[in-house]
Amino acid sequence: MNSAGRTAATKPGAGGRVESGKKAGGNKASKKNLRRLLRHAARRRLWDRAARVVVSIGGLGIIASLLLIFFYLVYEVLPLFQGVGFAGEEPIPRAVSGQPAWLEVDSAAGVALRIDWAGAASFLDLDTGALLGRESLPRGAGARLTAVAGDAAGSGLFAAGFDDGGVLIATWSAPVEVGDASNSLPSAPPGLRYPLGQTAHSVLEAEPVRALALRSVAGGVEIAAAGPRGAVALLTVPAAGGAPGLASPVSRLNATGPRRELNPSAPPVERILLPRDPRWMLLVSADDELSLVSLAEGEDGRVVDSAALTAPPARLTHARLLAGGASLLAADDAGTVGQWFIVREAGGPRLRRVREFDLFDGAVGALEVERDRRVFAAVGGSGDGGGEIALVDVTAGNVHRQRGPGVAASLSTPPAASLATPFESGALGAAALAPAGDLLLLEDDSGRLASWRIDHPFAEFSLAALWRPTWYENYPEPALVWQSSAADDTFEPKYSLAPLTFGTLKAAFCAMLFAAPLAVCAAVFTGYFMPPGARRQIKPLIELMEALPTVVIGFLAGLWLAPLVDANLAALALGALLLPLAVLLASLALARLPERFDFEFAEGWQLPVLAPVLLLAGWLAWWLAPGVENALFDGSLKDWLTRRWGLDYVSRNALIVGAAMGFAVIPAIYSLADDAIFTVPRHLSYGALAMGANRWQTLTWLILPAAAPGIVSALLIGFGRAVGETMIVLMATGNTPIMDINLFEGMRSLAAGLAIEIPESEVGGTHYRILFLAALVLLLFTFAINSAAELLRQRLRRKYRMI
Repeated sequence: MNSAGRTAATKPGAGGRVESGKKAGGNKASKKNLRRLLRHAARRRLWDRAARVVVSIGGLGIIASLLLIFFYLVYEVLPLFQGVGFAGEEPIPRAVSGQPAWLEVDSAAGVALRIDWAGAASFLDLDTGALLGRESLPRGAGARLTAVAGDAAGSGLFAAGFDDGGVLIATWSAPVEVGDASNSLPSAPPGLRYPLGQTAHSVLEAEPVRALALRSVAGGVEIAAAGPRGAVALLTVPAAGGAPGLASPVSRLNATGPRRELNPSAPPVERILLPRDPRWMLLVSADDELSLVSLAEGEDGRVVDSAALTAPPARLTHARLLAGGASLLAADDAGTVGQWFIVREAGGPRLRRVREFDLFDGAVGALEVERDRRVFAAVGGSGDGGGEIALVDVTAGNVHRQRGPGVAASLSTPPAASLATPFESGALGAAALAPAGDLLLLEDDSGRLASWRIDHPFAEFSLAALWRPTWYENYPEPALVWQSSAADDTFEPKYSLAPLTFGTLKAAFCAMLFAAPLAVCAAVFTGYFMPPGARRQIKPLIELMEALPTVVIGFLAGLWLAPLVDANLAALALGALLLPLAVLLASLALARLPERFDFEFAEGWQLPVLAPVLLLAGWLAWWLAPGVENALFDGSLKDWLTRRWGLDYVSRNALIVGAAMGFAVIPAIYSLADDAIFTVPRHLSYGALAMGANRWQTLTWLILPAAAPGIVSALLIGFGRAVGETMIVLMATGNTPIMDINLFEGMRSLAAGLAIEIPESEVGGTHYRILFLAALVLLLFTFAINSAAELLRQRLRRKYRMI
C-alpha cells in the first residue's frame, strides 16, 4: 500500500479521534454547565425558602399583633361585665344607746356619725367598734330634736330641726392619718362643726319642725321646714362676704338671711325635698301625693304639678333625692322604688315617673343613695324581702341583689345560725351608704350595727344604655347621648356608643360619596381608555396622594377648606350642577360637529381637551352665584336652608369631612380598581369589538363584570379605611357627638372620640374602659368590612370565572 493509501486509511481514525475529543470537551462543558445550573437552582431554592420563611414570619407576626391587640382590648373591657361584690363583715360591738335619728359614714368608710333623738352625736370606728368621741348638739333650753336632713348636693352639711322651730346647720370631720403606719402624725379627733354658728335659726314661728330639707346654692344655703299645722317656711342664708357659694363644707356663713312664708295649695306636708334647681321645692303629703312647688318671686309657693307617688293599697316608706339633687326616689311597702324627675313639656314643667324597680316582695326598710353616682341601696325590711339588699344603678337599670347567710349572719352574734331577716330581735332602725358606695352600714332598733363592703366600680355601665335610648335627667324624652364629662360636679355621665358609631358611619358615607365616583371613574378611564404610556405616568401620581399625611389634610380642611366653603356655599352648589352639565354639553357638541370639522382625538386625550370647558363652567358658577343667591335664597343660602328645611349649617360639617377624607381614600380605591380593570384580558375586548360592539358596550357588558370582584373589594377596603380615619375627622369637624342626618352638621367618630378622651380619662375607671370597648367595636367593625370585601370578591370571582 502506497503512502497515499496509508494516509487515506488513517483519515477515518484521525477524524474519529478529533470527533471523540470534541465530544469529550462538550461533555466536560455540559457537566460544568449542569453543575452551574444545579448550584444556581440550589441557591434559588435557598432564597425561596428564606423568602417563604420571612414572609411567613411577617404574616404570622401581623396575625399575632392583631390577636394581641384584640385580646388586650378584651382584657381591658371584661371588668365592665363583672358583678357586684358583697362582703359581709363581723357585727360592730354596740357602743352607744338610744334610737338613731341620723347615720352617716365618712368618705374613707372608716368612721360613722350617729345622732340619736336625744341629740347625742357619737363617732364610731367601723373597724374596731370603738367610740372615738361623743358630743351633744347645741340647742335651746328644753328643745327636742324632731328632724334631721342632709344636703343632696353632697356638700357634707346636714340640718337638725327642733320642736321650738329652730334649725341648726352642722357638718362633721373624721380623723385623718398623715404619714405611713410607722411614722404617722397624730390625727385630730372627730367632731361637729357649725359653719353658721352654734345658735339654731328660727325657721318656724314657735312650731315644731316636722319636715326638714337643706340645699346648698350659689351664694349660700337654703333651709325649708314644715310644721304640723301645714306652715312651710324657706330661709336663705347667704355666704359671708358675698362669696359666690360654699367653697367647702366649713365655709363661714352669715347667721341671718331672708325668710319666706309659703302657702302652697297642697295637702298637709309630711316630707320636704329641695332639688338642686333653686326654682323648685318638692312636698310630699301624708296621702303620698307629690307636689311641685315654684319658688319664683311673687308666686308664694304655687303648685305647678302634682302626682301620686304610690298606687293604693301601697304606702310610701321612704323618699330621697338621688345624687345630684335632680331625681326623687320613692319607696313603698310593696317593695317598689320609683324614680321621678321634672320634665319640661309644651304645657310647662311636669312630674314624671321615668323608672320603676320592683325589688322586694315586702316593704322597703331602708333607702340610701351614693353621693356622686346615680346609685342607691335598698334593704328589705319585712316579708319575703326581709334580709335582702338591692344595689341599683338607676340610669343603667342594673339591679344587684344579695340575700341569705351573708346578710343575715352579719347582724347575728356568732355563732348564730342564718336568720330569715337581718335582725334577730328588731326592725331596721337606720342605714347609711358611704359617699363612694363602698360600704353599707345598718343598725337595728336595738342598737346593733353591721356593715357590708361593696365592690361596684362600674355602676354607670350597661349594655342596654350603650345602644338603646335612655331617659336622662333634664331631658324631655329618652335619648342616645354621649357626654362623658361636664363642669358640674353633679353631672350624670352618658355613655351611649350609638352617637359615635353613627358619626363614624356618617363620616365614612360622606367620604365614599365623594371618593367612590371619582376613583372608580378614574380607574375606568386609565385602565381601559387611556393609552398604556400615559397610564404609566398618571397612575403613580395618583397613588402618591396616599403618602400625604392625614394630619396635613385635616389641617387644611379645618383651617382653609371649611372657611372657603362657608364663604362660597352658593357658588360651590351651583358649580356642582354646572360642571357635569358642561361636560355633557361639550361631549354632545363634539359628537354633532359637521363632517368638515369632524376629527378624532387621540385615544385617552379627551380629558385635557375638556379642561377649558371645566374651567369656564367653574368661573361661570362663581360669577352667577351672588345673583342666584339673592334671587332664589333671599341673599343667604345657609339661612334659607335653616328657615325652609330646618337644616342648621356649621362651618366644619360632614361635607367638609367627606371632601377631605375622600381625598385621602381615593388613591386606595383607584389603585385596586385600576388594576382590576387593566388586568382583564385584552383579547376579550378585542373579540367583542370584532363582533360589532362599541367600546361602551364592551366596557358595560364585559370589562366591568369581569373586574367587578376587584372593584367591589376596592370600594369596601376604601370604606374600611374611611371608618378608621382619625385625624381628618378630629380636625375637620366640630366633634359634637350628635345623631343628625343633616350633612351640614358635624359629628364625632369612634376613632376621634378615642383620640380626644383617652388622655383625659381615669385609668381603670368606667370611662376609660368604655373607651376601650369603643376601640374593640371599631376593630371588629373594620374586621367585618374587610372580611366582607374578601368574601364578596371570592363570590364574584366564581360568578364571572367563565368570562
